Amino acid sequence: MKTKLFKKVIKFKYLKNKQKKAFTLVELIIVMAILVVVFGIALGSVNQSQSLQIFNNNFDKIMSMIGTMRSQAITGKGQLDYVDFDNDGCNESGGDNCGGPDFVIPAHYGVYFDATNGKIITFADMNVPKSGAIGKVGKFDEIGSYKTGKDLVLETRSLPENYQLTIFDNDENAPFTKGGIFFTPNYADISFENFTASPFLNIKLIDTKANRCRMITIHKLAGIPEVKFCN
Repeated sequence: MKTKLFKKVIKFKYLKNKQKKAFTLVELIIVMAILVVVFGIALGSVNQSQSLQIFNNNFDKIMSMIGTMRSQAITGKGQLDYVDFDNDGCNESGGDNCGGPDFVIPAHYGVYFDATNGKIITFADMNVPKSGAIGKVGKFDEIGSYKTGKDLVLETRSLPENYQLTIFDNDENAPFTKGGIFFTPNYADISFENFTASPFLNIKLIDTKANRCRMITIHKLAGIPEVKFCN
């Protein structure tokens, strides 16, 4: 009798301890809810970090495109003279009395901004008014190649849909929609098409979704792009 009673007591204690070690449904729900919240916070942080990186990459790319055009103007980099643009009897294949393929220095190296469509284009300005005249005001002759009488497009950059370009001089409430900046070989003197700079041309890149902003400022004489904080 005592042995049976002892076994029952041991079994009761075992079952009681086993019940204590098990999780209830409420406890499982609470743990799952905490995990969901932690995962959501971590995922949001990762997405925000990626969004910031993409924004900075786009801004740095615009800065790089302007800087590259200025550098190519300073070095007087030549482009292949496909159709004897400079009328020296030589072209991309050489020609009579030519030692090899000919190169011609563009009248300008330029950056064209289309704020309406979020597009930036770098190009060799081959067909300015009074073609080939160094120092003349630049002009962007659409997308094409000077083999067909248009400027030589070097690179095109399209911004994400939620990005906005705002280009202005001293009045942000009256922004420009389209226009170009031009660097003249060999001193990188700057000029503008459809833009005015009083005394700065300001180029804002805005991420409308994440409310981010960075700005490039270019002086009308020095032509050196500088990074500024947005107001």
